[in-house]
Amino acid sequence: MIIASLAPWATLVASLLYGGATYFAHRGLNQTQEAPATSRLATTLGLLAVLAHGLTVGDKLLLSGGMSLGIITMLGLTAFAMSLLIALNQLRRPMNHVAQVVFPSTAMILILTLVFPQDAGIRVDISQALMLHIVLSVLAYSLLAVAALQAVYLIWFDRRLKQNLPRAIPFIPIQTLDVFLFESLWIGLSALTLAIATGFVFLDSLEVPGLIHHTILTGLAWCIFVVLLIGRYRLGWRGSLAATWTLTGFLLLALGYFGSKFVVEVVLRS
Repeated sequence: MIIASLAPWATLVASLLYGGATYFAHRGLNQTQEAPATSRLATTLGLLAVLAHGLTVGDKLLLSGGMSLGIITMLGLTAFAMSLLIALNQLRRPMNHVAQVVFPSTAMILILTLVFPQDAGIRVDISQALMLHIVLSVLAYSLLAVAALQAVYLIWFDRRLKQNLPRAIPFIPIQTLDVFLFESLWIGLSALTLAIATGFVFLDSLEVPGLIHHTILTGLAWCIFVVLLIGRYRLGWRGSLAATWTLTGFLLLALGYFGSKFVVEVVLRS
């Protein structure tokens, strides 16, 4: 397959492009006069990196022989979805504060896929219906991970402002970050709800290793996000309070999926 032969090179190119996008995203946060031009460079390189990354996703997930569900491969898919969301959002709003964290993390995960190619070697033959559940899950994790990163920034800025530290004024108004946060939460929770629903519909057995723990932790995370959104619109929750709830929910979600996979694929096999 052509995609398979290009994948290693696409991985290297994508990693370099993510590195360049990270550099210009960071510069865009620390400049005044040249910030718009620098941000455009970060956006362009980010989009090119995502395009190159897309070739590796096709190689590791969608080729013949089934779908790879290894922990590194799924981390790469989640990182791809996060990078894609950020790159597209940069076309209409400043996202450098998140891009400078996500892009280098994605580059490192891509390098891991080259170091551990056997992670994508084990493929599982799954139905298209179950594929829909996996895609919705990855989309939900990605959106809620972006929300969690914005929550970290909200907490950091809020503490700096309360302590009257030098240069405590954020590069993006806290009100804007707050809007970004809840937009990501609304869309992410919608995707998570659909993912949970399709998971129950297409579930064949509860005897799959790690599935019960995954289901319980995911359900708890869903409840936390629902309470947070109710608190937002009934009680006006925002700032550090909303950010703390967001991080708690995302931590449970991450433990539910990647924690379970780590135990099953690494701990129990060692």
